[in-house]
Amino acid sequence: MAIDKKNSPGWYKVVVWIVLIAFVLGMVVVGVAWIFNGGGSNLQDPNATSSSSSQNTSATASSEKTINDRYQPQVTAALDALKSKPDDFTANNNVGLAYSLWAQDLMNSSDTQSEADATTIYGKAVPYLKKAYELKPTDASVANSYVLALAYSGDQAQALTVAREVTTKNPNDAEAWYAMGLLLANSSEKNAKQDAIAALRTAIEKDTSGTLKASAQQEIDTLNKAQ
Repeated sequence: MAIDKKNSPGWYKVVVWIVLIAFVLGMVVVGVAWIFNGGGSNLQDPNATSSSSSQNTSATASSEKTINDRYQPQVTAALDALKSKPDDFTANNNVGLAYSLWAQDLMNSSDTQSEADATTIYGKAVPYLKKAYELKPTDASVANSYVLALAYSGDQAQALTVAREVTTKNPNDAEAWYAMGLLLANSSEKNAKQDAIAALRTAIEKDTSGTLKASAQQEIDTLNKAQ
């Protein structure tokens, strides 16, 4: 799906918790790097505005190049490690997570092109996370990373299908229920909103750490108001 941080607050939040959980539990090759870009606007003469726009464009291109230069070697190293053991769970997982971190950093950029590129890179993560998921379908961190990559690569329908599988295989995984709830909330399926609320309530029940309860309840309240 196209990445719209303003219109998809639920998915922007789910990025944070899935990526953090996945990388704390399963990351071997890469590390987390968050990039937050802000800005302001001032009244200027046309020439100054044009110059500022040019500088911003240049800065954005430089920022994206910095991100790409940081992650490309990590992805290359993970792919090289995979060559000698293509059916290895950890090797496939590392490639998928390396791509996912790369996409996450691009998605945090304020530039539209960077966000579009993030969608493409999430798509590159999908086959490796799928392989890792097939090798260890009960590994919660891999399953949730796979769902996330599917959703952000544009395949929300498959993401929802896998999310349903994950809640069946890992019924006590609060993150999986939360992800399914968010996907259902954006689905056109019959009774999707009611099913989303049910999934989010289950996420609250299963959330022994308490990290998801507030955001899950907020999503429930939003869905109830929309009905």
